[in-house]
Amino acid sequence: MIQNLTPAEQERLAAVLRPGESPLWVGKGSSAHPAASGGLLARLFRRKAAPAGAVALYAITPKRVLAVSPQGEVQEWFLMLGLVQAVNEAPGGSGDIVFDYQEVNGRKEPRGLIGIPAVAEVRNLLNSAIDAAYNASPWSV
Repeated sequence: MIQNLTPAEQERLAAVLRPGESPLWVGKGSSAHPAASGGLLARLFRRKAAPAGAVALYAITPKRVLAVSPQGEVQEWFLMLGLVQAVNEAPGGSGDIVFDYQEVNGRKEPRGLIGIPAVAEVRNLLNSAIDAAYNASPWSV
């Protein structure tokens, strides 16, 4: 269940993976951050504009979840119980897996795997990865 990435997208993702880290899942989605369009806010905060057609890239590894914005900004969440705050599924099966929220222009914007296809399948894979990470932890009971 790994989406096809272009060579440029594969390069963007490989740049944020740690040596020896292998994704369980990779995918593409929309970017939740309004400044991702490279508009006025992006220029004010000196963010570079996204190349035309660029999308957010996501990866689930055995220890963490990565989100790489079209501008190259990286967010990461470590796999742990309670990571998933919400799952929003659209009628076509695409949707969002929300880990947390950030305030942007006075509004709460979700952060996580945003605008991904087959959200239910990815949620199941993520839950399995969280269970495996929890059971491998020396602190698990």
